[in-house]
Amino acid sequence: MRRTGFTLIEILIATTILAFGLLSLMVGLSNCAQMMCLSKEYQDAQFVFSLGERLYPVPPSDEITEAEEDEKLNIEPVTVEEMLADLEEEMPRERLEAFNGFTFERSVDERPDLETNEVDDKLYVLRTRVAWGSGKEGYYEELVRYVRQK
Repeated sequence: MRRTGFTLIEILIATTILAFGLLSLMVGLSNCAQMMCLSKEYQDAQFVFSLGERLYPVPPSDEITEAEEDEKLNIEPVTVEEMLADLEEEMPRERLEAFNGFTFERSVDERPDLETNEVDDKLYVLRTRVAWGSGKEGYYEELVRYVRQK
């Protein structure tokens, strides 16, 4: 009499193939979730950057007297809550909690001393940074641009 159905070896092979398929699917879903979290953090950093640029706009070059000491160019780290208070805007508490740990800062790099035969072009490097997280998990986005002092 002949039996019908699968043998134990066939069932083990099918189960192994299914397990590898599910494992690769779970790894893909994990990577997708991680990318979504990074994308949200980047989007939040862009929002903080726009708040900082609204509150502390870069002045025109004819208003810059001494770039390395200008208070409009050198901004100490400031939180989102402080920026919203300065702008006299409100944000729901739940939304504001998403920005805990985000800071906005700007600084002018110190320029190296000029050689005696070099002409001073009054060009300065301006670094604007939005940072979040802390310790080894600290992240930041930085915009580097040049400003000229008249």
